[in-house]
Amino acid sequence: MTPLFEQQPVISIHPGPGYSKQTKGRSGIAILSGAFILLILLILNTGCHKTDNNPPPTNYLQTNLVADVAGLGATIIDSSLVNAWGIAVAPSGPFWLTANHTGLSTIYDKNGVTLRPAVSIPAPGGSGIGAPTGIVFNSTTDFTIGDQPSRFIFATEDGTIAAWGAGNAATIMADRSTASAIYKGLALATDGADNFLYATNFFEGKIDVFDKAFHYVTGKPFMDPAMPAGFAPFNIRNISGNLYVTYAKQKPDKHDDEAGAGNGYVDIFKPDGSLVKRFTSQGALNSPWGIVPATPGFWKVDNTILIGNFGDGHISVFDQDGKFLGQLMNGGTPLAIYGLWALENNVPMADPNQLFFTAGPSEETHGLFGYVVKGH
Repeated sequence: MTPLFEQQPVISIHPGPGYSKQTKGRSGIAILSGAFILLILLILNTGCHKTDNNPPPTNYLQTNLVADVAGLGATIIDSSLVNAWGIAVAPSGPFWLTANHTGLSTIYDKNGVTLRPAVSIPAPGGSGIGAPTGIVFNSTTDFTIGDQPSRFIFATEDGTIAAWGAGNAATIMADRSTASAIYKGLALATDGADNFLYATNFFEGKIDVFDKAFHYVTGKPFMDPAMPAGFAPFNIRNISGNLYVTYAKQKPDKHDDEAGAGNGYVDIFKPDGSLVKRFTSQGALNSPWGIVPATPGFWKVDNTILIGNFGDGHISVFDQDGKFLGQLMNGGTPLAIYGLWALENNVPMADPNQLFFTAGPSEETHGLFGYVVKGH
């Protein structure tokens, strides 16, 4: 981590070539003049030290748009937004969120205003409420619901994949609940020939893959031999054609994560399931889930990756090689969004420097949707 204050170089003052020890009459004047110059240089150097070389650290400011209850500082209250989790954005701009504890997808504009009735995601069997987590926008002509196109696709902790194209309810298109699947994240990618869905099966500790007709397929291994036992895929995101997979430590029941400093890894895979490399390990990671490339100017340098921790709510910054660069700070301490889930930016019809987020604070019993911006 770069220190907040860098030590300034020591400036040495040496006698110039015009000064001679034999010019005794001028020696006292020369010494006084040299001392005076040294004093002036030290004063100037101190001033530069405070202003030019060490500007105040950047603050990142959090704005809460929507919450399920009053008291969370949000401008809008939507009681259906309990444990806000995934975010997907259509090209026209609306935000589609998943509310894990109410089995809904809620739809807002960039200011948090509800744009249409929520969409329900059913439980296995089609009755009751599901537990949606990850969500993706489907820009392809694949993944149809009968003969109708789907636009948003959901993964659930129930072990199902559901899709929506119209109306106020999604349709279950794949059901792996009897195979003990628990899906925490979802991505869509192409292997160069066909489109596939990739769901993080936290209970089984693997990535489940579905073809363009929602059929479960095998042959894409997503294996990392160096991954410690007890860590499972938590989230997955398509970044520039590669799949970034975050890993969290499993609790004994393998349903939820065990938060803790250093409890996390991130790998990069190709869509065919082959490992590209380990991106980053432990360190600032703490049950990492949200991941997104930063927009230009959001951090001190460009071409960075932001990773959010569900475990402590911190957002860390990494370069393209996985080197840790720091964390988003506020008031000299890391910005903390408790229960942090998704991160999303570069959204149509919104400021590209707004980093939108979802969270399930108070042990996932409440929900929050908002954004973070770079302050001064």
